[in-house]
Amino acid sequence: LTKQAESIFGFEVVNNWDWSKDINFIDFLRDYGKFFNINYMLDKDIIRRRLESGITYTEFSYMILQALDFKYLHEHKGVDLQCAGSDQWGNITAGIRKSTGDEVYGFTMPLVTDSQGKKFGKSEGNALWLDKNKTSSYKLYQFFVNVEDSMVIDYLKIYTFLSKEEIEEYEKKNNEHPELREAHKALAREIITFLHGK
Repeated sequence: LTKQAESIFGFEVVNNWDWSKDINFIDFLRDYGKFFNINYMLDKDIIRRRLESGITYTEFSYMILQALDFKYLHEHKGVDLQCAGSDQWGNITAGIRKSTGDEVYGFTMPLVTDSQGKKFGKSEGNALWLDKNKTSSYKLYQFFVNVEDSMVIDYLKIYTFLSKEEIEEYEKKNNEHPELREAHKALAREIITFLHGK
């Protein structure tokens, strides 16, 4: 994952183990837990949704750990912006301003899901890897050329650099002649070309 991110995006990748490994539980509660109001945490959508089905203390504490990471990166690497999927908004907005007093920012984007609302990732068992040694160019192409018709235009908007006009043209073609799968082929071609070249 580190090699993938560094080669594709060109930024430094760090491991939170490096700054969290020496924090014991008492220090964690005293130095970080004190900034988190339980009512505030319970009010976060990601926590509230899990309360009915059950949530572990580990999952509940993740918000504090994510805030700890942001705090460390802000203080040691000059990071002022945290980006994540929209399901992480509650975690992004938790804790750091209270502990530093600094102005920091959060940026979220909609989660990419399938037509049933299921997100993609390791935890769901449907991860696609950007590294061609983990997911071959052929397999990645096949995945995108076979996505559901109802999702292809959304994916063109999210995953490609095609213009609004180009995407609208593919949407028109997809509506008129879905059997040609032109939007699907464009999606697969754009992604593979961007990641691995022609």
